[in-house]
Amino acid sequence: MSIPDHLSQALAEEVAKFSQSQLQKAYAELTDLYRTNRKQINNSLNSAEKRIAYIAARMPATYGAISRVLEEIHEDLQDRVTSMLDVGAGPGTATWAVAEHFPKVSQFTLIERESEMLSLGKRMAYNNPRFKSAHWISESVEVALKTPDKYDLVIASYSFNEFPKSSKLKILQSLWEKTNHSLVLIDPGSKEAFSSLHEARSWLIEQKAHIVAPCTHQKECPAVTQQDWCHFSERIQRSTLHRFLKEGERGYEDEKFSYLIVSKEKNLVSSARIVRNPEIKSGHLKLHLCNENGFEQKIYSKKDGNLYKKAKKSAWGDPWEPTP
Repeated sequence: MSIPDHLSQALAEEVAKFSQSQLQKAYAELTDLYRTNRKQINNSLNSAEKRIAYIAARMPATYGAISRVLEEIHEDLQDRVTSMLDVGAGPGTATWAVAEHFPKVSQFTLIERESEMLSLGKRMAYNNPRFKSAHWISESVEVALKTPDKYDLVIASYSFNEFPKSSKLKILQSLWEKTNHSLVLIDPGSKEAFSSLHEARSWLIEQKAHIVAPCTHQKECPAVTQQDWCHFSERIQRSTLHRFLKEGERGYEDEKFSYLIVSKEKNLVSSARIVRNPEIKSGHLKLHLCNENGFEQKIYSKKDGNLYKKAKKSAWGDPWEPTP
């Protein structure tokens, strides 16, 4: 997974305003802060070079995770989605991903509290004709969500877990009220973020929401009952600058994320989902699945024919149907 060319070019234009040494120094300072108090990361983006260093290092990964999640929304909905709301938008990464996946969206609304980050997003989107009429709102989420507007698709990517615990349920209720079709929540693949998403899942089920992904059922989450957490991974291609900022040698990194997609309408869902990397051995493999019965392990060997071949092509995070 890599970001599209037009977004890459917009990012490159912003990066060119600073030397690589400036950006590396800024990113190193952010990394130190992140390790000690990640909750303060947004408040630390108080200089232009820190903001650019941050999005240069993080945007490819977050874009990749968001794109992976959006693939779970059924194709038959693509032509019906014409409006979207990006909550806690940052520089608009999720909006770019939605524009790529949903060609009929013409109404883009972005909410971001930090005005400088929102201004950066507007500059990057300036030459993209899809965003000419985008509505950029520099306001707190709690205030911005008080409008009566509704949207076909509402997305909170890498922001839901950052909302204050005291107001998270109220924000979730507002997001659900503003949703015509689909609500998407994406956060880092940590235990803390998953716990937050699980609480959202429980509340949304009480509101008669239909889960689209990653769950294949609306029953009790087996990850919670086993004191585990559900997360997935997307491999991201690193640019030269990306490797430089992170002082890494590999040409890729694996972004871990957790997510939840719910709908106002009932959807077809898969029978199971692969929740760990498949264990591939000589002549057989093991799939770790989540389905309505909880966590299950299935072993397929060459004697299973096409089903075995299908399993070999599957990956962590894929839906799974036990038919050839």
